This record gives sequence, C-alpha cells and structure tokens, in this order.
Amino acid sequence: MTPTTGAPSGASPNGRTFSMADVVRHYRSLAAESGSGTGPDGGFVYDTVVVGGGAAGAGVLRDLASRRGASALLADRGPFGAQTSSKTGKAIHPGIRYLRMAFHRLLLASGLRTDPGIRQTRAQNAIGAWLDLKLVWYGTRERRILLDTSGRTVEEIPNVVFVLPDSPERKWAVFFGISLYDLFTAVWSWARLNPRGSRVKYFPDNGSLHRELGNLDAERALGGILYWDGKASTDKTLIVTAIRDACFRSSAAEPVRALSHVEVEHYEWSPAQDCFLVTLARRFEHPALPERVTVRARTITNAAGPWVDRVRDRGPGTGGEETTVVYSRGTHLEATNRFIHESLEKDPRLRVGLVPLNAVRQHYLRPFKQNGLWYIQCTTTDREHTDPDCVVPEEDEIEELLHSYNELVDDRWKIGRRDIFNVFCGIRPLAASGSGIGVQDISRMFRINERRVGGGTVYDMVNVKLTEFRWAGSEVGARIARELRRTGVKRLGRSTTRRSAVLPVPDEERYAPNRDDHPRGDPDHVRAKVEHHVTYQMAGSYEDYLLNSGGIRDAVVFDAEGRCDLDLAVLDLVLERMAELLGWDRRRTRREWDAFAEAYLRNMAYADLGRRVREHVPATQARTAD
Repeated sequence: MTPTTGAPSGASPNGRTFSMADVVRHYRSLAAESGSGTGPDGGFVYDTVVVGGGAAGAGVLRDLASRRGASALLADRGPFGAQTSSKTGKAIHPGIRYLRMAFHRLLLASGLRTDPGIRQTRAQNAIGAWLDLKLVWYGTRERRILLDTSGRTVEEIPNVVFVLPDSPERKWAVFFGISLYDLFTAVWSWARLNPRGSRVKYFPDNGSLHRELGNLDAERALGGILYWDGKASTDKTLIVTAIRDACFRSSAAEPVRALSHVEVEHYEWSPAQDCFLVTLARRFEHPALPERVTVRARTITNAAGPWVDRVRDRGPGTGGEETTVVYSRGTHLEATNRFIHESLEKDPRLRVGLVPLNAVRQHYLRPFKQNGLWYIQCTTTDREHTDPDCVVPEEDEIEELLHSYNELVDDRWKIGRRDIFNVFCGIRPLAASGSGIGVQDISRMFRINERRVGGGTVYDMVNVKLTEFRWAGSEVGARIARELRRTGVKRLGRSTTRRSAVLPVPDEERYAPNRDDHPRGDPDHVRAKVEHHVTYQMAGSYEDYLLNSGGIRDAVVFDAEGRCDLDLAVLDLVLERMAELLGWDRRRTRREWDAFAEAYLRNMAYADLGRRVREHVPATQARTAD
C-alpha cells in the first residue's frame, strides 16, 4: 500500500518533523539535484547511499550523521523498520544462547565433545567460537549504550532461565555461563562509570523457584537463575527514532536524508563521473514528482536484510552470484486477559521473563507493557525458511509456544487461543555456510562483505541484530571514512554515537509506549497519539501503524469473562484520524482497512479474534453506504 503525502497542518515548535511530507520534500530536492548534474562535476555526491531502512540501515545512517563532514542518503521501498526489524522478540541482549554456542564450539574444536549436526573442522569451530564470544562481549556494551542513549525506547527486564531434564547443558554449566554473562555486563558498566555488582540470583532446586515466583507450576524444572537483559518497548520505534535522529543532525552542506517508499532499482559505477549512479523509483503517490531520479554516491551500503542478495544483483555483472544468506525464522504471539493484566499491574515481582532451556528451539516468554496494557509475548527461534516474501506463522508454532508457556505457570496464568490478540513471524538472514550447518548453529555475529564494483566499494551487511545495529553501523561508517580518506576525497570526523543521546521532539514523552500512566480507553489521547506518529514517527500506513508500531494494543479490551477482545470502535477511530491527517479519500481509506484486515487475518488464522476483524465494516465505510 503506497502512502499519500499529507501531514498535520500544525508545525513543530522547533521546526523538526519526520513525516511523509518530509520524504516528499527530500525527494523533490533529489529531483532538482539530479537535473542539475549535467557534467562530470555537476550535482551533489553523497558519501554513501544506504539501501534498506531497517536496523542495519538505521545504524549506518546515524553513525555517518554523527561524523563531521559526512553525507548520506537512505532509501527503503516500504515503511522504515516494517519488515524484519519490527518482527523481533524486542530483546536488547547479547544472547545467552550465543554464549552457550561459543562454549559448545570450543569443546568441539578441542575434541572434548562431538556433534554430528555440525560438520565443520576444528579450525572452523574455533573461529565460530571466537565470533560468538566477540558478539556477547561487545553485545553487553551495546545494550548499555542503547539504555543510555535511546530515551525510554529501551529498558531493562529480569529473566529466569529454567534448567530442565532435557536441557542441552547441566545446571552447573548454565549457572557458570550466566554468571560470566553478567560479569561482562558489570565490566562494561564500570568502564562507562556506572558501577554495579552482580545481579544474578541462583535457584538450586524446584522449590526455590516456586518460592520466588508465585505464578509458577514448573514441575520439571531442576533449578534456575535470574539475570537482567534489555528490551525495546517497540522495536520499530527504536529504528525510526534512530533514522529520525540522523536526519535531525543533517546540514545544508552535508545532507543526511531518509526516504521511505522509495526503492533503489539499479546502481552502476560511472568512470566519467568517478562515482556510483543510483536510480531511485518513487513508490508513494505524488503525480507532480518524477517516478525516477538518479543520485550520485561514492559508496553503496547494502543493508537490505533478507533481500541483501537481490539488492546486490541490481548492480552490473552480479546476476547469478552464489547465495550469501540463509534464513532463520521465528514466530511471536502476544496474549493477555484481565487476570494477567491486573496481576502484572499490581505486583512488579511477577514481571519476569521465563526462559526454558529447551533441547532444540529456544523460547522466550516475557511480560511486556505497551500502551498501558500488560501482556505476555512468546517467541520461538531458529526454524529454517526459504522465501523472505512469504513469512506466515504456522499452527504448530502457535501450539508449541502455548505449551511452552503453560508448562511453566499455574492454572490462573495459562493462556489459550482466546487470549491471543497478535501473532507475527519474522526471519533473519544468516551468513550462508557451505558445510551444511543448520541455522541454529550458525554464528550470529554480523558480517560486512566488501565488494569492488568498477572503481567504487559496496558494503553488504549480513545478520545485523537489533542489539548490535549501532555497532554494525559504526563499523561500516569507519570503513566508508577509510575509503574516502584513501581516495583523497575528504576526511570524516569521528563517530559519536557511543555517547550521544537521540534528539527529543516536542511532547514525545507523553506517548512513550511503556508509560505507567497511559490513559487507556481515552479517545482524545488515541487521536493525539496518531497525530504525533504521523508527524514525528513517519506513520503513513494504517496496517504498519497498528501491527508494527503497536497501535493494535490501544484496541485490546476484556470481555465479560475477562478474556481478550478488541474494541473495534478504537480501530475505526484510528482509521478515521489517519484518513483525516493524510488526506485519504473514501476508496483509499477502504484500501487501507483491507490491507490491515488481510495481514491481521493471515497472521491470526489460528486465533479466535481474527474472525471479528473479518466481519467488521469500518464506521467510515458504513456511513458512506447509508
């Protein structure tokens, strides 16, 4: 669904907005620049064009915006952060399972353990162990940086790991590993002058676990350990905020621009102009603007996530190259009812993530609060996938998650399909391995593959996790700076994203998703929040706002039995407000509703609430019919 280009008439007090109207303005400027570049020295040349507006692209754009003298242009064919980067478990963590993978590979490399599923040499296992240890070590640093610099977008959450009879590691090994994980965190906290001691808590047996958390009924648990990690209140909001912050730091001399609903169709090196010529295609509705413009860039950054190989092949002479990524999918369901919401609201001790250490797929079962609603998000990991354009939750995954959560809690806390209000599925591109290694065993350390195309360099980014997007962006930014210095073009300043907090916008704190005083059920607040997201969070699609930015949670209510339900009047209110702000006519409004309903029904095929949306006629459409 392509957006229109309207925006609220009210101007920002500080002159900064981040809306589709700003995309139109930037695109118009590009068209003017493209028309002026008639000779070898004509037209502006960006230091890089970033392809993809997810986590990887956001990290690169913000890093370059923090460097003195840098310019950059980011383009995404859809809304920012609307694909893999908004289909995560919202965890901001180095990954306890990646630490386990590192030690597992060290034992394989030393010959002290065998694993027929990992057919690699000892040297390859040693390299894999080093990459995963590096990921966890620096990942603890990145979690701390995001906690310090992202405002209320990232916060801490306690988790309890449960050791089960079929867990892949023994209890003492789990206790040792998480203690080391916590030690990494403590070291980085001291390095950032924020000293802290150990925060782990050991539960040597089943009884001690039950005494700590009164909602448990984990009969199979042999013990557990509590540790602290981070979580994003909304993963998409974190990415959009990073891109917005980069644009706010732009200057007229060295512009930093971000375009949503604009696709990079082709790029090639021009020896005559000594730069890349990049063709951009407009995907938003605006008949007065050209459908395509050509911009100039010294480098290309391919941050297209699951589509990284497809974007690579849009350059000359790259068709048919070997696949560089394989896909790992994970499914997420979100469920609540009146008992769960009210219990978590009243007792902070129960706001603990549950992490059963399973033999095969890892599950994360975490309580989140968003838009004043407490709910449980259940997440799976590591199922092989093939098509990045077709990612739909499957029934067995829903059953797997329900069983995993219900096995740990007592009858009052159990959830069923009637309690599910949202289901979604995401995939992650992992670095392909020619040795037949399964997706669950591939290192999660990101890769930056450099390629020479003509006289320029292309950087392909693979497997950038939400937690490491700032780190990966700074790595690419440093490489771009070295390339510009090597070619004698310019010298860029140093990156400052380790310390620089994101720039605020007016009244944003009022709409923080995790505020304790969120006024649920207040239509005036819902209307004002929609306007805020249209003005400052690039909201231009009804489906994207509800399903990726968390707006669906404003419509969650409880029926007479205390089970989960949707207030369809809130969905109508959001649709009507977005149509008013963005200038949608009746047909466009209907298309926006249909796009949301189709996506919601596809994801909720195995949950009860999907039927209510299927049968609903939006209020604006009903009035028109009358």
